[in-house]
Amino acid sequence: MTSWPRYQTGLSTKCPRSIEWSTTSPRSLRPPSNGSSFTMRNTGRHPSDRSGIFSLFEPGSVAVVGSMREARFGGYQTVKHLLDFGFPGKIYPVNPNYDTVLGMKVYPSLNDIADSIDLVVMMTAASAVPGIIRDCVAKKVKTAIIVADGFAERDEEGARLQRQVDSIARAGHLRVLGPNTIGVVNSANGLITTPYRVPYEQVFRGGIAICSQTGLLGPQTLPLFEMRYPLSKICDFGNKCDINELDLLEYLAGDPQTTVIAMHLEEVRDGRSFLRKLKETVPEKPVLILKPGRTTESRKAMTSHTGSLAGEDYVYDGAFRQAGAIRVDSFRELVDIPKILAWQPLPPGNRLAVVTISGGAGVLGIDTAVQQGLTLAHLSRSTLDRLSDISPVLAGNPIDLGPGLPAFMKRGDMASHLYGILETLVNDDNVDCISVACPWMLRGALTEVFGPLRSTSVKPIAFWVPSPSLTRAHEISLNLEALGFPAYPDCDSSVRALAIAYKYSVARSRVRRSEVQAR
Repeated sequence: MTSWPRYQTGLSTKCPRSIEWSTTSPRSLRPPSNGSSFTMRNTGRHPSDRSGIFSLFEPGSVAVVGSMREARFGGYQTVKHLLDFGFPGKIYPVNPNYDTVLGMKVYPSLNDIADSIDLVVMMTAASAVPGIIRDCVAKKVKTAIIVADGFAERDEEGARLQRQVDSIARAGHLRVLGPNTIGVVNSANGLITTPYRVPYEQVFRGGIAICSQTGLLGPQTLPLFEMRYPLSKICDFGNKCDINELDLLEYLAGDPQTTVIAMHLEEVRDGRSFLRKLKETVPEKPVLILKPGRTTESRKAMTSHTGSLAGEDYVYDGAFRQAGAIRVDSFRELVDIPKILAWQPLPPGNRLAVVTISGGAGVLGIDTAVQQGLTLAHLSRSTLDRLSDISPVLAGNPIDLGPGLPAFMKRGDMASHLYGILETLVNDDNVDCISVACPWMLRGALTEVFGPLRSTSVKPIAFWVPSPSLTRAHEISLNLEALGFPAYPDCDSSVRALAIAYKYSVARSRVRRSEVQAR
C-alpha cells in the first residue's frame, strides 16, 4: 500500500517545471560517447504499450492522487479543472484524509476503487510514488502522470528513485509521463491535469498541438482563452523516464484533431527513430521545433542544470532539415507561428507583397524577407495600374498606405480601397504571399473588408496591427483571427511567419519527392 504519511507531509508546492529544468532518465545521465552524436537509445517499451498514449489524452476515467485541500496547487485543482472544463469521463479523487471534495467521494487509495482506471495523475512526495505506481500496476492502469518533482532533476538519490519507478512501471506495462511534469491538455474532451490554478474555464478547439520539456507552455501560464488559441493538445514531457518525443510524434501524426505539431526539445532520445517518424509526418503535417543549445554556453547549462545530453547544434540542425522539420528561435514563435500553418494555405512560391502604413516598417520587412528566403514580388503591370488608379503613391511594393490614408479617410471609403488592394494582389500571378498592416481605424469593418478573402484567397495572408492602443490592437487581432487570418505583433513577425510557411512548403515537396524516389 501507499505510504500516505510521507505523501501528506512531503507534498511539494513549488512549480514542478521551469524553463531551465528538463532532465532525462537517470539511465541517460552519462557523458555521450560523441558530443556530436544525434542518435541515442530506444526506450525499449513493449509495442503493445503504445495504447497507453491514447489513454494519456483520451481516458474514460481519471484518478487524481494528491492533496484535496482547497489551495492554488494540488489534487484539488486538478479535480476542479476536470469538472470546470467538462471532462466527460469518471473522476476519482484519492486521499485517505478526506471524505468528499467538490461534492465527490474521495477514496482512501487506488485499491479502494472498484472500477477500472485508465489514467492516474499523482502529485505526492517523491518517496510515495513507487508505492502508488505499484498500486497502478496491480489495478492494470494504462497510464500514469507523475507531477511530483524530486527525481533525476535533483540529485543522485532522486535519480535512483526514478530508476526504481521506471523499473516497476516497465515490468507492469504501465506507461508513465514525467516525473516532474504538469501533464496534458486535450481541448476536445476537457482533460486538463495541471495541479496549478487556471483562471479560466474554456479553451478553444483547433489544430495546434504543443509538446515541450517545460511547464511554461501550459494553461496555468498561457492565456489560452484570451488568445482564443486554436489548441488540440498540450503535453509536458517532464523528465521523460518513459513517454517521450517519439511517442508523442507518433500519436499526433495520426491524431485527426491535430494539423500542426510544435515541439520544444532539449534533447532527443532515439534520434534515428525520431527522424524516421519526422519524415513520415512532414508530408502530411508541419512539425516546428524549438531546440535550445545553439551556443556552447547553453549546452553546458543544459548538461549541468538539467542532465540533458546536448549534442552539437549543427548536428540537430542538419538532421531536422533533412527530415523536413522547421526550427524556430523562441517560445513566442513556437506558439504564434503555427497559426499561419493551421489557418492559411501554403504559398506556391517565395514572392512577397508587403502592405504597410509606414515606409520604415516596409523596409525592415524586406530585410527579414530576404534573410528568411523570400523575395520581393515584382507586381504585374495590371496590378500597378489598378493601384495607381486608387492612388499614385500606392503603385509599388511595398505598398505604403501611409501617404494615402488622409485621402482615403476624406472619401470615407478606406474599407473598399483596402479590399481592392488585397484582391488585386491575390489575383496577381507574380505574388505568392502577402504581409498586411491593418489600420486600426478599420476595427468596425474587418468582416466587410477581409471576410470575403478568407474563402477566395489561395495565397497566405498574415496581418500585423499598428495601433495607439494595446487594447484596440488586441481586439482587432482577435477579430482578424476569428476570420482565419493570423495576426502578429509587427511587420517583421508577419513576414517571418510567411517565410516559415514557404520553408515548410518546400520541405514537404522535397520529402515527398524523396519518398517517391525511394520506392
